[in-house]
Amino acid sequence: MNAPATPHSIALGFNDKRIQEVLSILGLDATHHALAEQIRAEVIAGRAGEFADSCFATLARTQGFSLIEKDIGAGSFKQAWVHYLQCFGRNFDKVEYFEERLQMAAAFARAKIPLSVLHLPYCLTQELLIGSLSDKFNENSRTLWPLLDAVLKLISLDLYLTAEGYRLPELDELEEDLDKLRKETFRLRRRTSTDELTGVMSYAKLMESLEQQIDRAQRRGHDRSPLCLIMSDLDFFKKINDTYGHMMGDLVLRHVAGRIQSATRDFDLVGRFGGEEFVIIMTDTNLELAKVIAERIREGVMSAPFHVKRYNIPVTVSLGVAMLRQGERKESLLERADAAMYEAKRSGRNRVAIAPDS
Repeated sequence: MNAPATPHSIALGFNDKRIQEVLSILGLDATHHALAEQIRAEVIAGRAGEFADSCFATLARTQGFSLIEKDIGAGSFKQAWVHYLQCFGRNFDKVEYFEERLQMAAAFARAKIPLSVLHLPYCLTQELLIGSLSDKFNENSRTLWPLLDAVLKLISLDLYLTAEGYRLPELDELEEDLDKLRKETFRLRRRTSTDELTGVMSYAKLMESLEQQIDRAQRRGHDRSPLCLIMSDLDFFKKINDTYGHMMGDLVLRHVAGRIQSATRDFDLVGRFGGEEFVIIMTDTNLELAKVIAERIREGVMSAPFHVKRYNIPVTVSLGVAMLRQGERKESLLERADAAMYEAKRSGRNRVAIAPDS
């Protein structure tokens, strides 16, 4: 289901405050409501169609009229203009008034009809109303001048809103460009933060996250927020590559990454450290719990050999676990987890070793 379109007035920032600012600049105030009503009642009533015909007789002689016929429809536009005349100046200080005129202008702009083509009917309407008012109140200047002032100011408002409405397609195009840029930025960010082969965090994102989590743990205190790290390495991975080929080796890495993610918790951070090594960052986790999770990873990988076509490849991992010390930085923590992982390999592989002095 498509999301509802943003109102044109909102897109252009016409909130109540800005509407009042525009009206103040043009000199329109509460007194003009009564004047607009008088114009509708004493000049336009019963003559809206006549005025519209007169405007369109002139408009039809311009080059832009063919564009109206083609893209808007002359009949539809004429009907809209009759409605405009019948409602001339009504509720000019309301957002709905602004919205209606902006909507018409945006339709013309999207149809690539020049702004001058839409400005012309407003200017012709102004001439017709001024002429009709002058004929009707020629001998009563006290009545005439306020009415003429109202016509000039209300038409000025409409011309201003027409020009503003022509900006909307540009804003739409800009929004589309920005949306494309956002998607591309997200794609690039995801590409740089995700290891393309395995789908876990990339090395760069892993290091950034580890730095952030260490800062958090040091800030909160180790008793309150312990942090543990697991370094995991596939056993005999070179043999898998040599025996089955590097393409199969890549599939094994992806398989192991999936098994690690299945064995860890939702908030644990899993990343590829390089080659066949994976790192798991565990926040708010003490050493005993980290060891339990490491064993769960080891058993999860061992119990699910990689199977594809006729191959059934047994896979195991060796893991080293280290807990962050007071004042320790990521380089030292990684070194201790790595040393523990190599101790697990020296001890026979497919096992978990704990870094000393953790």
